Amino acid sequence: MDSMDTWPTPVTVDDRDFDLKAMQQLRRGPSATATPADVASDAAASGTSAAAAAPAKVGTREKLANSMILVIPLVSALAIVLCWMRYADSDNGLWLGAIAGILVLAAITWISSVKKAFARAQGHLATRLPGVIGYGVGIIREVDVESPFDENGVSDTVTAHLVLSVNPVQGPGFQAPVDAVYNTSDSEKLTVGAHGPVRYLRSDPGNTVSIETRLDDTRIRQIYQGAAMN
Repeated sequence: MDSMDTWPTPVTVDDRDFDLKAMQQLRRGPSATATPADVASDAAASGTSAAAAAPAKVGTREKLANSMILVIPLVSALAIVLCWMRYADSDNGLWLGAIAGILVLAAITWISSVKKAFARAQGHLATRLPGVIGYGVGIIREVDVESPFDENGVSDTVTAHLVLSVNPVQGPGFQAPVDAVYNTSDSEKLTVGAHGPVRYLRSDPGNTVSIETRLDDTRIRQIYQGAAMN
């Protein structure tokens, strides 16, 4: 590193564009440039098990389990309609109790199914992300901060145009431009040689670098260690 200074954290980052590109890449499959070593290293840097580097296939059993999210409400609705019809014919309050029981059972079962489906989806996502998203340490080589003065006086935030030299966790280094919005006071701390964690799409690293703001301190330390060992 050029210095021991880490750059300030940007204000809340709008990651929708990056996430959209990542999802598009996930649908196409992991980047062809990602080697098993790359995937394993970035999996470690992002806190993902290296053993989960290979894309997982969705089996028939899992598809059936996921379909329960739709089946449970449909079956429950049909059972409730039948119970209501029987209640209307007999005026027996036991059918109302049956309806209440069906609603409670359906709610518990459906919530459980949704939780399990989300857990499976997160597992699949974790196995695919290291092949799509790479991590590294960015060092500021050039910095240009927009003027904080506007028609209303001094703005609370400014846009900083940065040119970063990126040292990835795995693979060759590269340079990339990055725009980030900072509090005006924080922008004064942006200097050449300051550094911080970044992420990028493996398919186009030079044009997709974004400052990483969503990982915890432990994972950020892993990124620094991985980049230092690269």
